[in-house]
Amino acid sequence: MKATAVSPPRPLDVTSVFPELAAHARTAVRLHPAPATPGPRDSSVGGPLAWPEDEAWPTCPGGRHPVHRQPHRPANVRGDRSTTFAYHGEITWDRIPKDESWPLLPVMQVYAHDVPWYDGFPEGMDILQILWCPFQHSYDARGVPYNGIAGPWVQVRYRRTDDLGDRFLTPPEPVAIGEPGYLPTPCLLRPEPVTEYPHPGVLGEEFETRVEEWETATFPDPDYPEEYESRYSWDLSTAPGWKLGGHEPWNYQGYYGPVRCGTCGSGMRFVAAIASDEWDGGTESWAPVGFLEGSPRDRRQCQEPTDVVLGRRETMRVFTCSLSPDHPVISDLM
Repeated sequence: MKATAVSPPRPLDVTSVFPELAAHARTAVRLHPAPATPGPRDSSVGGPLAWPEDEAWPTCPGGRHPVHRQPHRPANVRGDRSTTFAYHGEITWDRIPKDESWPLLPVMQVYAHDVPWYDGFPEGMDILQILWCPFQHSYDARGVPYNGIAGPWVQVRYRRTDDLGDRFLTPPEPVAIGEPGYLPTPCLLRPEPVTEYPHPGVLGEEFETRVEEWETATFPDPDYPEEYESRYSWDLSTAPGWKLGGHEPWNYQGYYGPVRCGTCGSGMRFVAAIASDEWDGGTESWAPVGFLEGSPRDRRQCQEPTDVVLGRRETMRVFTCSLSPDHPVISDLM
């Protein structure tokens, strides 16, 4: 891992305004990815996974993929991001075998010893691995993909370090990917624990109204006097960027209730947030110390280290069933 990045203190202690929030505080782990060359024994984004050599690499079961966009060669996407671009030729749908089995792409791997503040590993497991199919998918009520447009289809795997040998699989790479932003740039992680509080809607309509009234009175916007700056949602509740655990981010327009397993109806465990940006114009108070002072190029690398782009630069939430890890993962964009 690289040296830890440090988030600035929050602009104020929100529990001094709403003491009841103290009972709902959770620790999240901001991952702070930074471009590097990770190995399978590292916690990483977009790096090689500790995948046993004798275990089959997973493929997407979703069958057909939407054909409204031109597919991209992974090598061309990487070339566009480098200083020495090497063009590998265009690829079109008619040049892709009809029975192509689409290998999943490594998205994230985290070892428990690197994130001692995170308590989301199932008993006996100490490695979290997240993979996805680099094409658009939609999902049915059970979390199973079908042809449509939503986001990449996600898989979550857990492992034990003690079960690993010395030889790891070099995974097959898909012939093409649907979106350049679905191919993460390899990064090492710089984990940091932060304290989070829930979206106000989690605590009910009355509390949400109180928060809105406090924001309106405390942070009036001179350009839009009838609006309020959502300081609680942006600055005082959940951290932006790639993270593990804590409170799941919600659309800042509202709270839509807990996520439930489409198979058994149990509550889903929030595992991770996968982000297009480490912070944006609404969440600059979360930019790590010193990161806003660099050159525009340095700032971009700090703000968009993974080159992942989801939707309109949105964040993906990843959930697993609290009753059975074998039930389908649920992921959505916020």
